[in-house]
Parts: sequence; C-alpha cells; structure tokens
Amino acid sequence: MLLKTIPLIVTVFLLISCQNSEGVVEGDHDTDSETIKTISLENKILPPKFNITSFNVDYVDEEVELFFNMGYEIDTDLYDLLTNGYQELYFSLEYPNDLHELLNGSKSEFVPAETPKNYHTKFQTQFVVEKKLSKEEIDAIFVNISKFNLLVADKDKDIIAQFIDINGFNNFDPEESNSTVVDEETNED
Repeated sequence: MLLKTIPLIVTVFLLISCQNSEGVVEGDHDTDSETIKTISLENKILPPKFNITSFNVDYVDEEVELFFNMGYEIDTDLYDLLTNGYQELYFSLEYPNDLHELLNGSKSEFVPAETPKNYHTKFQTQFVVEKKLSKEEIDAIFVNISKFNLLVADKDKDIIAQFIDINGFNNFDPEESNSTVVDEETNED
C-alpha cells in the first residue's frame, strides 16, 4: 500500500508545481501587454522638426484679456512620436524681466499643445492673460515682444526645450541664409 501512496503523492506535488509556474508565466505575460512605453521627446523639439511660424499679441479691451498667439509646425517624425509615442507637449511663455510685475510672474501657466491627428502638422496655441491694461502697459508689452521665450515641456511637465526670442524665431527661414561669405582672394587693399 505504501508503494502505491508515495508515487501518488509525488504526482500530486508535480501537478501542483506545474500549475503554479504556468500561472506565474501567464501573469507576467499580461503585465507586459499592458505596459506602454513612452518615447522621450528630449532633444527632438529642435528645428527643423519643430518651427515657430508666428507670434503675435492682441489685447481685447472689452473682454479685459491679453492674447499671445503662437503658430508652429512639426515634421512627420515628430508627428509620429506624438501620435504613436504616448507623449504630449505643453507650452509656457517665459516673460521678459521688465514685464514680470505687469504679468504677475515670470512665466505663463502650461498650455497643452494640440494633439496631432489626420496628418495635420501646422498648429496654433493661445496663451491668455486676464488683466485690465492701460495703453502704456500694452505699449510696454509690444516694446518687449522680442524678449519673450518659449518653454516646451513633456507630459510630466518637465521642460525639454527652450526657444529664445520667439518673435524673432518665427522670422527664421532654414532655406535662406543671411550669412555673408568672405572670399579671401578678393581682398581689397
């Protein structure tokens, strides 16, 4: 009788241990399929993949709102990262030092970028400041327009890029150089 009981107990233990190891493998498999890998945008928000195409300011006295409108364009590689890489962009305007007190801080709140879809690569983002401004204060903003910077952040709102003088940046044309070539052979005496 003992000879029949020992193989039966060993068989039961083997079946139980096999069943548990299968469960562990199956559990690990489910975890892997639910894991979403986020692709970093760090060092990818640079020209020519990301270009600021316009930046202007408008004040609507009736609504007591100051609007900063920024147009930008992304290339297809960045489009793919934003649509398939589980990433998001956020923008913040960094104000000129002369305007910190007027605009109640050194930068704006983060504004979410438009989510790319249907293969559109040109977008608009608007920053709004609700504040009653005098003519002199509005003029001060326009005088300092070339001192506004753009901060670009990822979905965790960690800053991954900065554009200095976004008003001047939107006049940048990568196809056209404003450099002067100096030819050593035509040196005038």
